[in-house]
Amino acid sequence: MRLKTMLLALLVSGSILLSGCAGFGDDSLLHPPKTTGKEAEIEKLIGETAGGGYMLKYPRSGQYRSAVVTEDFNNDKKDEAIAFYRTGTGEPSTHMLVMYDNGKNWKIAGDYETKFTDIDRVVFADIDLDGLSEIFVGFTGFTGAINELRIFDFSEDMSSVSELDFSASYSGFTADDYDRDGASELLTFSLKTADTDAEARLYDYADGALYSLSSCEMDPEIGRYDNICSGRLSDETKGVVIDGVKDSVYSSQVIFYDYAEAELRNYPYTTSKKRNPTVRSMKIFSGDIDNDDIIEIPKAGEAPALSTEEETVIPVINWSTLNSETAKLTDDKSCLMNPDFSYYLTLPESFKDTTVATLSKDSRTLKVYALSGDEKGGLIFTIKVSDVGSAKKMSGYKTLESYNQYRYTYKIDENMPIYISDTMLKESFSIYETSSGTDI
Repeated sequence: MRLKTMLLALLVSGSILLSGCAGFGDDSLLHPPKTTGKEAEIEKLIGETAGGGYMLKYPRSGQYRSAVVTEDFNNDKKDEAIAFYRTGTGEPSTHMLVMYDNGKNWKIAGDYETKFTDIDRVVFADIDLDGLSEIFVGFTGFTGAINELRIFDFSEDMSSVSELDFSASYSGFTADDYDRDGASELLTFSLKTADTDAEARLYDYADGALYSLSSCEMDPEIGRYDNICSGRLSDETKGVVIDGVKDSVYSSQVIFYDYAEAELRNYPYTTSKKRNPTVRSMKIFSGDIDNDDIIEIPKAGEAPALSTEEETVIPVINWSTLNSETAKLTDDKSCLMNPDFSYYLTLPESFKDTTVATLSKDSRTLKVYALSGDEKGGLIFTIKVSDVGSAKKMSGYKTLESYNQYRYTYKIDENMPIYISDTMLKESFSIYETSSGTDI
């Protein structure tokens, strides 16, 4: 489905202020640059509908972050548009304005008003197999403590939008075909609060309404979800991996629909209080690290207690994928990770269980040593990260790669106790895109 986002005015402190924005206590508002064509028509329609001062609002998270999003919902090669804005007259409220192009000009398909102050996220998915994507909107308040999901549906001729008889509180939600029936389902998940249990719930659509298909428990000890990754867990199974944190310790929960058992499952969380194998102290998020269209989940090995004031011993990270038949994680590759500078090293077989790695306090220097019993042995190689424009000389270091503002260099120790060649080191080194969290 063709998608694009567009910016209709001047960005000011995370929001866009449009001309005539009264009611916000600002007498010296900036005027946006003049827009043309479709953008100008949409801007004019928003202004006419708002009828006074307004401020465009941005979704806080998710794939769509613009206050105005255009998309061809019915594949007729004409875009529809959704705009979020807050009024400044009377009691403040947030509007979702849905617009369509009738071939001559832009018209209003729906104007939904809510007392929520902000937009959490927007998701598009076809849950009823009518060829039109439904609009999933999460509304939230200033604090983000309460999120409420609402769903909207276009009429067949795209001239109107109606709200489905459905609402749900959530900490996060996604939509995709999780049960292999060709249509998307809604998956919500919640942290434990005084009023709610920690659970994931899968909703399906039938006879004009959403109903709860299945649910499963989630770890009630997790205090915050930092990363939500939806996609393929294996060739046949789609699901969601949620990276959460409690007391600076991270762990992952893998939510998927067990097709054979017809139930929603959460691996590796169980009520038996067994240790979650994905527990880790490093801030590393799940994701498709090797671009194979499968989500990988990080598991941390045990690191020897050899840290000093100058450097910290880092664990080996085993990237694993879900085996949908056994419902367990299978290790795919073992790596040394430097999340602060977005690179990893795939360990050769000869390095496994025979080496130990350290990071300097500023994370710019990674060293790999031979492991001699419970102690560090001889140095094998060093990787250093410097700024591209730095005049500091790196005597004896060779360049691995330059990426963005950083230069990655290495030096193999001439007395290395375990052999590694320049070619082996270069082939083991990879840059990866770091997730800042909750990016679906």
